[in-house]
Amino acid sequence: MRLWRHLTWPAWRDQPGRVLLAIVAVMLGVALAFGVHLLNGAALTEFARAARGVNGQPDLVLRAPSGPLTDADLAELLNRPEVAAANPVVEAMAVWPGQTGRDGRVLPIRLIGLDPMALLAAANNGRPMAAELTPQVDGGLMGLLGANLVHLNAAARNHLPPDATTLTLRLVQPGSTEPRDIELQVGGRIAAGSAPLGVLDIADAQALFGRLGALDRIDVQLMPGVDAATWAKSLPARWKAAPPADEGERLSDLTRAYRVNLGLLALMALFTGSFLVYAVLSLATAQRLPQWALVGVLGVSAGMRWRLILVEGLVIGAIGTALGLALGVGLAAGALKLLGSDLGLHGASGSSTDLLLGQPLLLPALAYAVLGLAAALLAALAPAVTVRRIAPALVLKGLGLPAGRTLPAWVGLGLLALGAALAWLPPVWDGTPVAAYLSMLCLLTGGLALVPALVRGLGAALARLPAGALLLLARERSRDQATEARRSLAGVLVALALAVAMTVMIGSFRESLSRWLDDALPADLYARSALRGADGMPAPLPPALIDKLARLPEIARTAPQRTARLRLAPGADAVALTARDVDAGGLPLLDRWTGPAAAGAVAVWVNEAARDRDRLVPGRVFQAELIDSGRVVKLQVQGIWRDYSRQSTALWVALPDYRRISGDPSTTETALWLAPGSSLDAARAAIKRLAGDDVETAAAGELRTLSLQLFDRSFAITLWLQAVALAVGLFGVIASQSAQALARKREFGLLRHLGLSRRALMRLLLLEASLTGGAGALAGLALGLGLSVVLVYVVNPQSFHWSMELSLPVGRLAALVGLAFAAAVGASLLAGRRALAADAVRAVREDS
Repeated sequence: MRLWRHLTWPAWRDQPGRVLLAIVAVMLGVALAFGVHLLNGAALTEFARAARGVNGQPDLVLRAPSGPLTDADLAELLNRPEVAAANPVVEAMAVWPGQTGRDGRVLPIRLIGLDPMALLAAANNGRPMAAELTPQVDGGLMGLLGANLVHLNAAARNHLPPDATTLTLRLVQPGSTEPRDIELQVGGRIAAGSAPLGVLDIADAQALFGRLGALDRIDVQLMPGVDAATWAKSLPARWKAAPPADEGERLSDLTRAYRVNLGLLALMALFTGSFLVYAVLSLATAQRLPQWALVGVLGVSAGMRWRLILVEGLVIGAIGTALGLALGVGLAAGALKLLGSDLGLHGASGSSTDLLLGQPLLLPALAYAVLGLAAALLAALAPAVTVRRIAPALVLKGLGLPAGRTLPAWVGLGLLALGAALAWLPPVWDGTPVAAYLSMLCLLTGGLALVPALVRGLGAALARLPAGALLLLARERSRDQATEARRSLAGVLVALALAVAMTVMIGSFRESLSRWLDDALPADLYARSALRGADGMPAPLPPALIDKLARLPEIARTAPQRTARLRLAPGADAVALTARDVDAGGLPLLDRWTGPAAAGAVAVWVNEAARDRDRLVPGRVFQAELIDSGRVVKLQVQGIWRDYSRQSTALWVALPDYRRISGDPSTTETALWLAPGSSLDAARAAIKRLAGDDVETAAAGELRTLSLQLFDRSFAITLWLQAVALAVGLFGVIASQSAQALARKREFGLLRHLGLSRRALMRLLLLEASLTGGAGALAGLALGLGLSVVLVYVVNPQSFHWSMELSLPVGRLAALVGLAFAAAVGASLLAGRRALAADAVRAVREDS
């Protein structure tokens, strides 16, 4: 405590700016990382909460492997003694004419038909199901009974006029392509759901949906003591029973790669901040060498000095971490209020406070606190070792530190080679490229280890210039103080390298996406039904409407398309299947099958996710089930195509082949090419006259613009995190250069006595700063380009199953490098001007 009071506190009191900057660096790193974690947790919590409210809480959910269940299945199930309650469910997706959603299209609303008697039986057993779907009216569940009576949630009621007693919706019944209107009586309220939702009696729902005797699923509660897994295995093959889907876990799986990458980007600021703490403590240690030597002579042991520096780092880390955790909660709450509590989930209803406090906070807070403290302690370790190994007598005689052991260049080269080798390893944990991240860490540390060699090399290059005193001084300093340059440039070098890497990756991604959109959207206009089936898939367009569209004078030609689903294995999740006219030469193919076609197999093309996750490589023959028809078909992979529209498995098949193997002639979308002289507005007006609001249209240019806007919005937070990390690094180099200049006041005073003018000294500082700043900028650029190669060719394909071509945004890279170089040079000149303001005689006398 005495050492703290006599050594640390006076230094911090005299130069609070540097200490405050180090605290802010830790605070921002912890705040961004913790805030991103809370935002991700809030999104998953709200999504899972909404799904549980809609799906109820059964022990098992019973479905048919293909097609619907029937009332006969329900009756047979209820006769089983292990079943305590069984709630049949039928669903449909309708649209609300005259109402629009967030995307400007006609508002969709989900309708669920429930059996009030089954729900009442479950409630009487003390285990209520679908409590959030219970109407908030007198009679509760019995309020479902009524002639076409629908109970709406808050999201639906927001679109309902206050005095409305009826509601007209539009839907397509199974087996039909013609939309029909249904009129419902408005009942009470329900609590479930974040998107528009209505609940009605199952008998009314079956009649209105055109699904008499059909059921989508049966929610089953078992008798006490019955093991759900064992009972499910005893069911006949025509039934498939599984626990209710954990939608929060499903969303977590789908977004894991995005969340991990976003979290690591947030930690980038903390990583950069740790180098700033390292620079601050290192320079403060160098400035206080006489004090450290004096207390060493007076009996303070090396271990005590070592511990004091670690305590300084711990205090900086503790203050920064505590402030960062509080700021992280504030940032998350502010983002929830700004973006909405759904975070893009379309209408979530939870408040930001509930979403933040409704997730575990203690363990994540402790984890990020440990990260903050560990970053600060690791940053303090090198300065602590420096103080521990000083020779007090030598320092007091003005001989400074004993010759330190500098890392040989082969260490840096070895780390770079190790980083390059790690980049080739596959992901080891659920698609997360751990080896790639370790590769990037090795590249960064290897680059840092080579900074002294780079500074010495640039200094040696000065020997080729005309001889002069200033050049000689700059060259000698670059040789003797190269390690100090690494300390001062560490923060900005890391920040610049990561900023360059992210800039190149984002630029490459955007450029590849732009080219892909040109290939994926060849037509002028695209049309599809505004209506959806119960599974959310687009409803088929009426054949008569398709013929009329083809005969419009504004349309030159059309290309029909069918969106369907298939299952790659029994019990597996459904994957997307697109049937369209396929021109393999025009597809954005990455690989193709050049061998013989398998007998009896239908050619399909798969995306990169199918190749990576399902091992669907070119030439492979496999069987899959068409979900709509239940038919099992034999398929052969003909090629891999680039698909930026989804991260999940998807397949393409030629439309004639699909119609032949499925027996399904329907069309869900159609591409339209304008006739010469026609305009988009004229074509849309003609389609509107034919189909009204039943058909949605989108121009290729609009889809392209929307896709790029979504891309920019998705990476907006990435750019912000990158900017924060770069700002921390720039402030770090400013603080480091300022501290170095102030620590050299005696050197400057001596040079003044030897005849150098202030202007000459400023030129010397400019030369030295250009040397070290140039080394940092060049190293940061080179490291950033190396990291960008790992991001583009390893991290993105392994995380998102998206490959891309490397594209260098030269203008942005030049701006980043110029900013880092200007910050280093400008900070050195400003600090030098301040240091040179001191009286030369007094500065030299301080050394006597």
